Amino acid sequence: MTVVGESLLLVDGELRPASDGGTFDNLNPATGQVAGTAPDATAADADQALAAARQAFDESDWAHDVAFRVRVLRQLDDALRANEDLLNELTMTEVGAPRQSCATIQVHEPLEIVQWFADLAERYEWTEDLGERDTMGGRCRRWVTKEPVGVVAAITPWNVPNQINLAKVVPALAAGCTVVLKPAPDTPWTGLALGRLMAEHTDLPAGVLNVLTAADKAYGELLTRDPRVDMISFTGSTPVGKRIMEVAAANLTRVFLELGGKSVHLVLDDVADMGLAAAHAAIGTGVVAGQGCALTTRVLLPRSRYDEGLEAIANMVGIVTVGDPSDEATMMGPLINPAQVDRVEGYVQGALAQGARVVCGGSRIDGPGNYFQPTLLADVANHMTAAQEEIFGPVLVAIPYDGDDEAVAIANDSVYGLSGAVFSDDPARARAVAARIRTGTMSVNGGVWYGPDVPFGGFKQSGLGREMGVAGFEEHLESKAYAEPV
Repeated sequence: MTVVGESLLLVDGELRPASDGGTFDNLNPATGQVAGTAPDATAADADQALAAARQAFDESDWAHDVAFRVRVLRQLDDALRANEDLLNELTMTEVGAPRQSCATIQVHEPLEIVQWFADLAERYEWTEDLGERDTMGGRCRRWVTKEPVGVVAAITPWNVPNQINLAKVVPALAAGCTVVLKPAPDTPWTGLALGRLMAEHTDLPAGVLNVLTAADKAYGELLTRDPRVDMISFTGSTPVGKRIMEVAAANLTRVFLELGGKSVHLVLDDVADMGLAAAHAAIGTGVVAGQGCALTTRVLLPRSRYDEGLEAIANMVGIVTVGDPSDEATMMGPLINPAQVDRVEGYVQGALAQGARVVCGGSRIDGPGNYFQPTLLADVANHMTAAQEEIFGPVLVAIPYDGDDEAVAIANDSVYGLSGAVFSDDPARARAVAARIRTGTMSVNGGVWYGPDVPFGGFKQSGLGREMGVAGFEEHLESKAYAEPV
């Protein structure tokens, strides 16, 4: 398939260029070459999109007509599935995602989000009867309704754009909100494709969804500062999340923040098959080139089996094939841009300066594209920078420990608390240790928690609130209590 790209914003129901005709280059991270262009939205475009979203929420029936919202989401589901091949090609081109990962987390699996939230909106109890009660004003009947929060500014990152765009837009629409979506400048086409499919294949009213792309990474602040926005939904780094909280405070705007992580992959000392546990540690390295906030990149190994664990992990990391994302055999593609390669290389060199050693990998890959070797660092202490900060690249750090208590202490010695994994041949022991680790999601013996019905989010500086699941849906709702005399 020839990738044409996406060239039009969605503003107030109209697919159109930026108001001044401006564009910016969309680079293919596998080649370093320009794949095409995307519209470079202006401040005027942001103003028009916000005005349209505000008007659609305040003046149309969108916020009140559940059946209509469900119908539109089912139309979107049909359109996305009919265009899955297009989404695959766009994702391979602008994300550098291997075809293998498009068949799972990058494209195919996220499509389940649409149908699940359409079903949830259809069956959701929008009103709760609290019954009668004697009150200060006499006997009253009371009830509580759930209403959409309003206009949502959704700001998404570049690592798994289809999944996160859908995880923000779909629950918000299902709840009755209107949305202004701003994808990352590194991956504009996937967000624009969502807007175009909505405009061309559904009965979505004008203004309910608007999609803006811009070269300036600070463009999102036009949305987060605006008093017409009722909720900011952001996925990205913790420093940017803190900035968004500061900006949102001026208007007391509700925020959902899914931020960084430095999650543990804890192998307990009773694991017989170290190779199996190691395989799970290496999976994330290949799927998204280590560019995932929930990846378990801190590997905790029992000191008595540390060398055995390192060997097993190195063997698994060594079979990760790196190359052209369109090649069926490729397991790991490029990093998103040259700056990310520099960042990863800097963390590796910094770890070596602090006393770590490279077991495998450790270097950028020469040639076109933004490639870095899958890397395992050993002799890492938890206080080292590479163990505390999110590298966001294909780098695992291996830390030895003595006993379950020390393992839990190391796991919790982090400003983050997004995800984690525990392996033990005793399931009860694994669950008991997992329960002591302060994190939003946890895999036990390789269990996969990801799904549209599972709330995702973190403890501590990994964020506020939950995305997906019923909890993620209810992030977009307000409760209104009523009473009348009987």
